[in-house]
Amino acid sequence: MKLQQNHFEIFGLPVAYEVDRQLLTRRYRELQQEFHPDRFAAKSDREQMLSMQYAAQINEANNTLKDPVARAQYLLQLAGVEIHPEQTTADGEFLMQQMILRERLEEVRDAANPELELDELGSDAADLFRIQEQAFSTGLKSQELEHAKSALLKMQFLAKLRRQIDVLEEELLD
Repeated sequence: MKLQQNHFEIFGLPVAYEVDRQLLTRRYRELQQEFHPDRFAAKSDREQMLSMQYAAQINEANNTLKDPVARAQYLLQLAGVEIHPEQTTADGEFLMQQMILRERLEEVRDAANPELELDELGSDAADLFRIQEQAFSTGLKSQELEHAKSALLKMQFLAKLRRQIDVLEEELLD
């Protein structure tokens, strides 16, 4: 393993949005065993430092590749496209759709059947996320990077909504 490898190279995966999650998990475990700092406790200071750097790089790569939004951001970064944290989509129709979804989220507690309403909202959000994932993947494959970037910005909105749905679900279960 080299310190200068990209995240996909570390795991021997093709540079693509679609990732074989089982292979990623298996390779992660293998690399963690191989480079875990405990295995280098009796080695030189340099070897210990390198194992810590490798382990940190393996963890970062795994976390990035496991997360669909982080993976998409990373792929655009590899392609030379910058995404600024404050950057958002300018798609008015999508933003209107997000407002409606957020209103539905706010109304869940007052619904006759909050669990059912939350399940439906979660399903709708997951469907919309999958649509944007497909749009991202298509844009990336065809080198239409602005199209991919637009899909990523929408994925970020939807991922945040999904986290809020998860939080509300936990609150309702308590």
